[in-house]
This record gives sequence, C-alpha cells and structure tokens, in this order.
Amino acid sequence: MKDPDFQQLRLLMQVAQAKSFTSAADATGLSVSTVSHAVRELEKQLGLRLLNRTTRSVNVTEAGAQLIGKIAPLMEDLGLALRSASAAGEEVAGTLRLSVPSTASRLVLQPLLRRFLLAHPGINLEVAVDNSLIDIVTQGFDAGIRYDDVLAEDMVVVPVLPNMRFVVVASPEYLQGRSIPRQPQDLLQHDCLNYRSAASGALPRWDFENAGKHTRIAVKGRLATNDSDLLLRAALDGFGFAYLSHAPIAPYLDSGELVSVLEDWVPTGTLYLYYFERNNTPKKLRAFIDFLKMNDPL
Repeated sequence: MKDPDFQQLRLLMQVAQAKSFTSAADATGLSVSTVSHAVRELEKQLGLRLLNRTTRSVNVTEAGAQLIGKIAPLMEDLGLALRSASAAGEEVAGTLRLSVPSTASRLVLQPLLRRFLLAHPGINLEVAVDNSLIDIVTQGFDAGIRYDDVLAEDMVVVPVLPNMRFVVVASPEYLQGRSIPRQPQDLLQHDCLNYRSAASGALPRWDFENAGKHTRIAVKGRLATNDSDLLLRAALDGFGFAYLSHAPIAPYLDSGELVSVLEDWVPTGTLYLYYFERNNTPKKLRAFIDFLKMNDPL
C-alpha cells in the first residue's frame, strides 16, 4: 500500500470538519475536483470508505471518524513542528561550523572571535583547524576559509583577507656565509622549507612575480610539512628559507630573528570564506559574512 501523504490527510480533515467539498476547497484555495480526487485516492489506498457522499450532504463514516480521531493530534504536532522550524529559520541562532587553516585561525578568527560572539549571543561557533582541503558539504560544515587557488567552482566565495602579503625569510644564522638570493632561481642553490599539501601530498611550487614576469620555483630542502608554525620554527632554527604570510612573522622581522629576501618578487594572495551555493543562506552564516565585511581583522 502506498503511504498517504500529508496533503491527502489534511484535505480529509478539512472536508470532514466543513461537511462539504466546496467549503473545503474554498478554505484551501484548491478546486473542488482536486479536493475530491485527493480524498478518493486516500480511500483507495486505505481500502476504506471514509466519507459518505450524497448530492446534499457529506458525512464521516465510522472508519473515517476513527482515522481522524487518531491523526488529528499528530497533524497538530506536525503543524507546530513545521511552524517552529520556520521560526527558527528566521532567528540568527544555532551552531555555525567552520573549517579553517591555521593561518585563518590566527589572522581572521582570533582577532574577531570575542566581538562576534558578543554581537550574536544566539550563535554557537565550532571551528575545526585543518590545513587540508576538505569537502565542507559532506563533512557537515557551514563554510570554510581557504586560499582562492584551491577552491571549487561551485562554491560561493567571499574575500576575507585580500592582498595578503607573503615573504621569503631565513634566519641570520642560515644566511651567514651564504649568498643572498637576488632572483627566484637563486633559491635553487639554497635549502628551503616546503609546504606539503595534506590533501594531495604535493609540494606546491613557490610563486613569484615582478614587472609582469611570473615564475614558479620547485624548491628543495630537508623539511616538508603542512604546519605553517613548524615551517616558521624551522626557519628560526636556521634550516633554510620559508615562504610565509607576513603578518604572523612581522615581530620576528622587526627583531632581526628573520631576514626577508626577494621582496619585489613575492605576490600577494587572498583568503576567502566559501560555502556551497544554495538559494537560502542560513541566517547564522549570513550574520557571520556580514560581520566579516564590517570588521577588518588586521
């Protein structure tokens, strides 16, 4: 037996209450024939006569009265649940789940976390710090933050940190007795600290650009990791050059613990918040996006 649908049951109750197909049709905005067909299909599926019809009246059968008596409380609970869900969709509340790399955690979330949570007391925030690129849809995340070069085309993207500055740095101890790179290709004669993608296992090449000239260098060294903090530590310890975001390491440049090279060659990048394209963006995510647009973390 095919299960009756919500519409059929709702129309049965409308007709039984009004004792008229015409009145039920007027109340629901449907045609009389549509209402009559829905009730007949329900009777056919159940193998029961639910209404007695004459040219002058409509009355509920015993079987119909028993069915309506059982489903009426359930229909009321269902209606309350649907209205509650609709009301929840209008509230800026719920748990917002984000997948972000460690760089975005430091540069975006940490400076804004307190202000965002105070501004939206109805939102709970769950942040998974993961440098690998994951499928946010299958993993149950509302949004993620990544660099633009790894994002899928079917994602909606919102720039969070545009024109991020990157630097190639090494410690004075490493540079002692070695030549300073003047061109990107000079790095091929040096030890470099590689970032290895956790998603693909690849070692991305280092990008350089100057006066419209673009080049990509595959560097080599003793360390490869997807942890930018470990790359920084290795650079400070004198194991070679690292290609890092400028903001987190600025204090080390100011103190002289790190030295920047090839400054005219290193291009800027952009961190994007991204989410799967859908017609109705959850209000909790919309609130976060609007907050990011109005508050510069740097």
